[in-house]
Amino acid sequence: MNKLILDQTQKVAVARIVSDLIESDFIVEEREMSFFEDIISKDGLRISKNMLVEAKKMDFAEAVVSLKELNQEQRKEVIAILKDLALSDGTCVPSEAILIFALEQALENDACVYSVPAKDVGIDNMTAIYIENEDDTKIAKAIESNYRTISNDFAMAGFKFVHIPFVVNDYKKMNPEYLKKVVLYMLPAISQEKVDSICLDLQNMTTSIFCSNLLYNKIGIQLSDCGPSLLIKIGESALIGEYEKGDSERTYYANFLRIGLIGNVMKEMRFLIDSYHGMINCPIAVNSLPESHKFTYLGFHRSLFDLIAYGKEQKEYVLCFNLTGSLPRVFFEPVDGCDEPISIKLTPQETALYYMIVTESFDGDGLDWREVFETEEDKQQKRNLLEAYNNIYERVGGRDKKVEYKDKTQVCLIKKKISVNQCVANIGLFIPDNYKEGKQSFYRVSASRKNVKFKGKQ
Repeated sequence: MNKLILDQTQKVAVARIVSDLIESDFIVEEREMSFFEDIISKDGLRISKNMLVEAKKMDFAEAVVSLKELNQEQRKEVIAILKDLALSDGTCVPSEAILIFALEQALENDACVYSVPAKDVGIDNMTAIYIENEDDTKIAKAIESNYRTISNDFAMAGFKFVHIPFVVNDYKKMNPEYLKKVVLYMLPAISQEKVDSICLDLQNMTTSIFCSNLLYNKIGIQLSDCGPSLLIKIGESALIGEYEKGDSERTYYANFLRIGLIGNVMKEMRFLIDSYHGMINCPIAVNSLPESHKFTYLGFHRSLFDLIAYGKEQKEYVLCFNLTGSLPRVFFEPVDGCDEPISIKLTPQETALYYMIVTESFDGDGLDWREVFETEEDKQQKRNLLEAYNNIYERVGGRDKKVEYKDKTQVCLIKKKISVNQCVANIGLFIPDNYKEGKQSFYRVSASRKNVKFKGKQ
């Protein structure tokens, strides 16, 4: 462990993942605490108390992205540390094994990890869903031909395997009038038109529509450009973020692992199952539901119904900055004016930084995020940006001048607080992203002037 050299962000990332691993089985063992203390000590990774605080503000996906910056040897060392932690109490249970498996797949095989607000997700942990943005692909047909074998293999490892056409087929087999009665029973206040719409969706959902309309539009998992893949719900993380002095809130995030499928799907899936299974040294509960023509409100059937029936209606919004000094400082305002504004609880520093990112995106590449400003002209540009930042910071409640506006942790918090608003149909316009080209680095949003309003003089 002494040989592993990490920067501050990477230490925070390790602390985040270690925290998730310790809490994953809902039991904090004494030996786990002892191992944890060794990890953060001066003889270990030298993770400070402040870094532990910041770790609670970082989601699992962000932690994985930070650790992907390590070289191959460092990545293996991080994985080894986590395996030792999982076995520190003598047992590696499924909830621990799946996190280590996810990290191993992400760091060694370039799999993707997503963390999204858990409020409207409703998908059980250890659910493995086949996803694609097209229908009837070669891989999809291979899965359909071998569905029972694949499903059984996953079940023996403790997973519930889901292929959307097979779930939808259960609803197709139901008597149409019976299905309508059940939907109306579940949602007695809705119109007959809405009942018909829900039934139509349940009986005609495809894998590609599931990806675009539910996973992307309602849950917020960015899957628009991914090929045939396995999407696994690996757990949830609790994030604790301060938005005002002395005030904090806990937000739960659902974590998913996406593994691309490119060749022999049976061989690939069996390899993945064996890789995961090899990490566990305890019995695995195997659960399966018998086939039925009855309405099942359990497992993924429940997840699909809830996503279709209860998901929020999305609307177009504009982003508003209030520079008058009154609250809220930042909020979303519906374009049609029919709903109340949605307040975004940013601290004064986050507000000033977000303001700079948005306004610098209008006429240029975004907010300059270079580590080094080489020429005198560049240095003057940095001073001008810092002065503009401090002016906004003061106007929204800041009490001291800052010597730096760049803060990656604050950007992460801004992205979280913006992205949780899944009822905003055009939310992607307002989420900051980093763009790099050569020595250039910028944070910017896709929103244009027409998507943003200002209250008070800019």
